[in-house]
This record gives sequence, structure tokens and C-alpha cells, in this order.
Amino acid sequence: MCFSDAPTICIYGAFGVRLEDHICMTETGPNWFTEPVFSFDDPFHVAD
Repeated sequence: MCFSDAPTICIYGAFGVRLEDHICMTETGPNWFTEPVFSFDDPFHVAD
């Protein structure tokens, strides 16, 4: 089964951010097509 997980943070009338991850669920667990972000503060894992 494949699906997307798309949490959204919105301030209506100001801005919005949508993070979308694509996942294929297998018998042994999730297989990520797009790896989830490392953390909210460091989404690309570039901080030391």
C-alpha cells in the first residue's frame, strides 16, 4: 500500500508550509520514497 503523509502548518492570510512524504508500507514496515525531514529545526540535517 502506498500513500503520502502531508502535514501542513498554516497561518491563514499570511503563509503556509506543507511537508509531503511518500511511503510504501510493506510487510516489514515502511519504505520511504522521500526520506522524512531530520528535524523541524534542521530539515536538511546541515547543522553541526
